[in-house]
Amino acid sequence: MRKLHRTSRSDRGAVAVEFALILPVLLLIVVGTIEFGRVYSQIQVYNGAAREGARCASVMATPFAAGCNSFSAVQARIDSASDPYPDPPDATITPGTGCTDSTIGNDVKVSWQQPLSLDIPFWGNIDFTSTIEATFRCE
Repeated sequence: MRKLHRTSRSDRGAVAVEFALILPVLLLIVVGTIEFGRVYSQIQVYNGAAREGARCASVMATPFAAGCNSFSAVQARIDSASDPYPDPPDATITPGTGCTDSTIGNDVKVSWQQPLSLDIPFWGNIDFTSTIEATFRCE
């Protein structure tokens, strides 16, 4: 019975070799999952910032809209809502006039092209652009 648990001299380094072969794949999976989660979190924060900007743009026509009376105020609201990450590029507000008294009830859309980057070891950097947008109804 004792002989079953013994390994021969030729098997002594097999575990180390197997670990060395599996380690890069394991690191690729673990670090890739973490990096994907980081970029997904960044996209979610930017989507929230777009919703905040669209909400601000939707009340531009109302006199009680505190701090949301211009395009620069909308962009400032977007920048502050995306705080943990770098400020996004300037947003496009559609329609170009924003919400006015004549557009109440219509939709206003805030959007921009956000460059993002996945940095995965053994794979390289993957740069891509995501469209961030949100739509609210003018009030």
